[in-house]
Amino acid sequence: MPRSHKEIEGVQPVLRSLKLLEALNAAGTATLARLHAETGLPKPTLVRLLDTMISAGYVRRLSRTTGYSLTERVLRLSSGLRHTDLVVEASRPFLSGLTAEHKWPVALATLDHEAMLVRISTRHESPFSTDPDWLNRRLAMLVSALGRAYLAFCPEEERRLILAVLRNSKAAMNAQARDEKYVSSMLAAIRKRGYATTAPMRGDPAMGLAVPVVEGEKVTACITMRYLGSTMNEAQAAERYLIPMQRAASSIAAAHARLVSAA
Repeated sequence: MPRSHKEIEGVQPVLRSLKLLEALNAAGTATLARLHAETGLPKPTLVRLLDTMISAGYVRRLSRTTGYSLTERVLRLSSGLRHTDLVVEASRPFLSGLTAEHKWPVALATLDHEAMLVRISTRHESPFSTDPDWLNRRLAMLVSALGRAYLAFCPEEERRLILAVLRNSKAAMNAQARDEKYVSSMLAAIRKRGYATTAPMRGDPAMGLAVPVVEGEKVTACITMRYLGSTMNEAQAAERYLIPMQRAASSIAAAHARLVSAA
């Protein structure tokens, strides 16, 4: 039986809300202008929907320049999401705090099979960001500072399995995994100094300094600060930022554990 015009009108706000949630989920953070471009919805409509979602606890307003983002409450909409997804919400204030204090962009990534998946970034909050938007992009384990940090500090059996997958990969970005002596030496050096750095890449002026977010023996995620190599060398970057990064990682781990317990 065809639905009446009144029934169709009644469904429209729900459809608009879902469209808005999808756009925010894909963007991570988005301004009103970007949401208008992504959804095609009028700005007054978007403002009403956003205000409603903020009141309900599903969306937060970050700032005029950064815009809006989802909160951990959206996890209640899907029972299939893992508890590790809560680490993104747990990390938000600490990543923003690092960027507010030190100005460089910071990102968090979690393991995604044989790569690191960037889950959240403060690039829009940093005045010095030169990187493209890596949100929801997968980064090579042995090239990125995030991947190197994960491999260096994760449990030995997990590291062995990941490296086995990388060695069997045909992707050029994983070719280094076949040099087991090099990989072993590199990861040992990372563990000794407490942080990982990005492999030098031609044409990329930015370097990453990454540390793990550790809970017990497990690495839940890794965070990286991206700085311009022309402004300081690795030793200088570590001297300035390693301790603040490690403190933030410890705070994220504690906040994540609390969220998991409450979920």
